[in-house]
Amino acid sequence: MRKDNTIWYESNRYSVPTRTYDGTDKDVAVRVTEDNRLIIYEGDTGQILAEHPLCLHRKGELIRNRHHGRDRTKGVCAYIEHVSNLFNDASVARGYLEEIYKRKPRYMRDQLQAIEKSVSGAAEKAASQALAYCVKHHLYRATDFADAVHHYMEKANQQAVLPTQSDLKLLVQVDDAKLKAKPQIRAFQTYERILGGG
Repeated sequence: MRKDNTIWYESNRYSVPTRTYDGTDKDVAVRVTEDNRLIIYEGDTGQILAEHPLCLHRKGELIRNRHHGRDRTKGVCAYIEHVSNLFNDASVARGYLEEIYKRKPRYMRDQLQAIEKSVSGAAEKAASQALAYCVKHHLYRATDFADAVHHYMEKANQQAVLPTQSDLKLLVQVDDAKLKAKPQIRAFQTYERILGGG
């Protein structure tokens, strides 16, 4: 069992659920079924950890079950609470996440993982602004939230780069009289004569 929750079998890696590796020398075993499926199970208890189609014709592949990446040690409600507490205003965040749960209960863990990742990689202010924007505009998807975070992060970066009025220094002092000067206004016939060569 490797630290990345995979095992080696015949030059390929196969995934097991997140947190199966617990830092100890856990004994796992494998067996191959007649229909070429690899069964990974605990050696001590016989509990099946994972089942994969056997990779027969390639080497160096990672055969992964996408559900293995999900953190199943937390219930959805506990996970909502955990992600809510990453925000400055946990109560608003909780309401937002519970609304997502009402709309997308089947995909809630995926939604929570994506939002958790967005918040963890963002400044507190950008995360708060994104949350407020999504609540105001009824945007109840993790992708919408991630886009809003990205927008507010970019906006903050641009504002940090723009110089303020006091930072600007003119290379040449301009005479105020020149700034107040008005251009001479000529009659339209003058321009016709010039353009017509007359």
